[in-house]
Amino acid sequence: MTQRQPHSHWKSVLTGITRSVHDLLSERVIISCARALALVSMCALVFSITALHAAPKAFAAQAKPPTDWSFYMTSASTSTAYNLGCNQGHFDAGYNPVVSSEVVLDFGGQLGDGSGSLMINGMQISNAQIQAVAEAFSRGYWICTGNDSTSTLYLGIGTNNSYYDVSYAGGQTWANNVAGVQAYNKSMGYTAQVAMFGANDIETWCDKYGNNCVSPTPVKDWVSGFSSVPGGYKYFDYGSADGCPTNSSNNGWCNPGWSQYDFWYLSWGAPAALAVPEIYYSGNAQQWAMISLYGWQYQRSLIYFPGPMDEYDLNNTTLTSSQAWNDLWTDLNNNSGTAEDMYFSFQLHNE
Repeated sequence: MTQRQPHSHWKSVLTGITRSVHDLLSERVIISCARALALVSMCALVFSITALHAAPKAFAAQAKPPTDWSFYMTSASTSTAYNLGCNQGHFDAGYNPVVSSEVVLDFGGQLGDGSGSLMINGMQISNAQIQAVAEAFSRGYWICTGNDSTSTLYLGIGTNNSYYDVSYAGGQTWANNVAGVQAYNKSMGYTAQVAMFGANDIETWCDKYGNNCVSPTPVKDWVSGFSSVPGGYKYFDYGSADGCPTNSSNNGWCNPGWSQYDFWYLSWGAPAALAVPEIYYSGNAQQWAMISLYGWQYQRSLIYFPGPMDEYDLNNTTLTSSQAWNDLWTDLNNNSGTAEDMYFSFQLHNE
């Protein structure tokens, strides 16, 4: 399967032309299986001819695609956002054939009054400014892809569940931010190459002793509120599975109050959820592989991961993009129930 085939699947999902992403990904698996069966038949014939001349070779790990840059946003500067989007547009269009990208702009936790969010540097930003920044990023991408009209940017507007407005109303507010940017992009013609998502860095947010963790209940309320906004918008869960088992999949406990089910549901089981797991250390990949296996065994649905997110640019003691990719791909493909290919690589940077 070529890299651009799954991109067309994602594009049709995000523009609302066809079915849900879960259905499309399931279809991809069915198609892949059919191709695999055909390949097995062909290989049997080839093997009967060549068995005496050469030993069969092991399958190699899937090659990592280009790594896309996501950002902790630290200002409301639309000119900076435009330049960042332009850089991604040039990057995607510079490949032959061109590639698509998936990017998260992290605006921090939502304010208690629903007016905006608190960015990582302690500055507040309003919902209107969040939308303006995402619109500028979209515009930069669209313009700087130039003659390339094929590549697609899947752009997530990111928050987290560590601050005040983690509630049904907070989810509605965030989905309305996504809807506002999508409407603007449509009016400008950018939706030909830019599709909008929400995003949430969902974690347990315990203290350094592993205590005083947040509850999964409010973020489930947030997800319900997000899903209630018309438009069928999806969100990326780009968090970590803190404290979850690395070698068992029977709905084991994670950090206090959280289970493998909670992480499976919030990253995939909820209709709006899509998983972009933080893979900063090798154990993170093992945790997410076990959560996916839990889904396969107990929920009849493994998690389809577009790819891992790393933070090597911000902390060079963590995994590189290549290491994060190899660890997650290997851990997923060590079990037939979770085996899959991935199509994106993410790395977090500061704006």
